Amino acid sequence: MVVKMAGRVIVSVVALMLVALSRHTNAARSSTSNPDLRADAIMPIRTHSLFAPYVDSSLQNNFWDYGGDAVIDTNRYIMLTQERKNESGWIWSRLPINATDFEITSEFMLKGKSTTVAGDGFAMWLTSDRAKQGPVFGSMNQWKGIGFMFDTYANTPHRGFFPRVSAVSNDGTKVYNMNNDGEGQDLAQCAMQLRQTPAETRLRFTYVKDVYMELAIQNREWNQWNSCFKVPPPPFSEPPFLGFTASTGDVTDSHSIVSVWTNKIVYNSRSPEDLERERQLAFADDRSKSWWSSKDEKKTPSNHGSDLLVHVIVRFFLSVLWLLKWIMVIAVIVVIGVIGYEMFKRKMQAAYKNRRMMA
Repeated sequence: MVVKMAGRVIVSVVALMLVALSRHTNAARSSTSNPDLRADAIMPIRTHSLFAPYVDSSLQNNFWDYGGDAVIDTNRYIMLTQERKNESGWIWSRLPINATDFEITSEFMLKGKSTTVAGDGFAMWLTSDRAKQGPVFGSMNQWKGIGFMFDTYANTPHRGFFPRVSAVSNDGTKVYNMNNDGEGQDLAQCAMQLRQTPAETRLRFTYVKDVYMELAIQNREWNQWNSCFKVPPPPFSEPPFLGFTASTGDVTDSHSIVSVWTNKIVYNSRSPEDLERERQLAFADDRSKSWWSSKDEKKTPSNHGSDLLVHVIVRFFLSVLWLLKWIMVIAVIVVIGVIGYEMFKRKMQAAYKNRRMMA
């Protein structure tokens, strides 16, 4: 009897251990949009997530402020700017992100009537200051923290492709050069198609302190993420506020935020050896430079200009096909017109001949 009870206890303990181990294993890969992220747990941060209907019955949100030209459609999105000239709108979290490691995912929409010219773009901010309008995509210049610029209009000629996504760190003393699109001031950048995409456009920003920060974009297929860049993370002097801003100038687009969800990435205590191992794993593809490169040395950013080039080529061939279609339509109309004219001409000649014979 005692032996049986002891056996049952052992079986129960083993089962509980297996369940705990299973839960721990699942937690290590619990970020649905980022299967490469390994952590001990992923915890939603309600205060920094935003979904429809965005506001309560008093048209307010307990955790977010909005202003400028921002317009809220409670069923679809928060439109930071409409497709009008010289607009500027924003949304900002009321509380800073207190998590050391976190991940932000947001769905956004950039739309406009023009298929060739877009403007000006929007930005995501992780800064010490909040809700201060200014010239940098609708937000203040000389910020403290990191700005992520989704620039759709080149103010000056560049060698790279546009739209361009870049990360710019600022300690509050540097002036962002809007006229030059921040050329040379970025930590990293890439070219990504952001308008007229075949799938919903989403960004995913992952920040793991002392290891890496990565920005990835979904713009071609659902849940297919293209890494824009992965670089060593600059530290935050204080917990940052999360904000989204946008602006238009002489060229226009509508810039909308559909949703935002933020997760806290939880790790158990890690030793310096663990951090070093994680850094080596994160930058395993970059063998040319060590993680501890000096700040003056720029890390070669991943460039997705080839994606944009493919898009341009596809659009060119579609335009050619569209032109050929209308050429064929016009040619058919012309042929039918010529045939009809010839038949009418012959009929008139026959009628004239008959009248002469009768005369």
